[in-house]
Amino acid sequence: MNKIALGILSIIVLGSSPLAFADSDFDAKLEFAGTLEETLGHFWALEMNLDESNTELAIVHATHPISELYDTMSTHLDANPEFNEELEMTLLELKDNASTSVTRNDAQAAVEDAKAIIQEAREIVIGEELSEDSAFKAQLINGLLETSKVEYMEAIEDGNIVEMAEFQDGSAFIWRSQQIFEEIRSDVANSGKVNDTYVQIWEAYEQRHSPEQVTLLVDELIAEFEIVSGIESEESSHMEEVFGTDDVPLQLEETIHMDSEISDEKDVASLPPLKQIKEGVEPENIQCKESFELIFKPSGGPACVNTTSVQKLVSWGWTQ
Repeated sequence: MNKIALGILSIIVLGSSPLAFADSDFDAKLEFAGTLEETLGHFWALEMNLDESNTELAIVHATHPISELYDTMSTHLDANPEFNEELEMTLLELKDNASTSVTRNDAQAAVEDAKAIIQEAREIVIGEELSEDSAFKAQLINGLLETSKVEYMEAIEDGNIVEMAEFQDGSAFIWRSQQIFEEIRSDVANSGKVNDTYVQIWEAYEQRHSPEQVTLLVDELIAEFEIVSGIESEESSHMEEVFGTDDVPLQLEETIHMDSEISDEKDVASLPPLKQIKEGVEPENIQCKESFELIFKPSGGPACVNTTSVQKLVSWGWTQ
């Protein structure tokens, strides 16, 4: 589709579609929703540790949302300061209200209150229609899966758990992604295969398989959800935060696409667009893997999208 035709289609669709978001608005909603999903993952891990009376890890997961995720949430709530303050206080108080120092029922009540305010935040910022969109949910799933890979890399060494909090983080994000998958199962063509892969991942976690093995399994899931979202998944920003660009364990380089040299077109297409740019590829020369094509968002940012998804992305205001 040429740019003129795409521009005309954009005007037609954006003028009539309730899902017509500016690129920056859509990306902001996706970022915000991603923090909500990670928060729900932490709540699940918190509940598991409360059940086991593990005070230390319960505190870790009760405090992660306020210490690591709230700042991102807050930037999207400037227009609603009263709710923003309520959200902050709820998350701040969670470590005291949902702890092993109170009864399990009281702790659960605090967790349920926190879940309720997260749902309210979703309704305020994301809205019901986009929140229920299967392609949007598939992107959220892949965000969780990408981050879970990093957490597992931090957690496992030589078949042993060396960082329990990170191991539980990875588990929590896998769990949350699976919950969302169940919501969109009917839209996933290979849902049986996806379900089987989740089973394999949980077995790999239980048996403390190597990060390389777990990454390969998670990447299988990501590929399936890319079909649903129509958008190629991007490596988690947490990867660089944890390992830096040069500090990722060498044995993981091939698995997580950290090769320092691009040798041919196949190698190029295996890297996400932003990674290709970091490797020195000009934006207009970015290669996409089979069945995906390069588009540019109104902000100028590149993305590889499924050829069948262009019209939906236009309706989201997501392409030039």
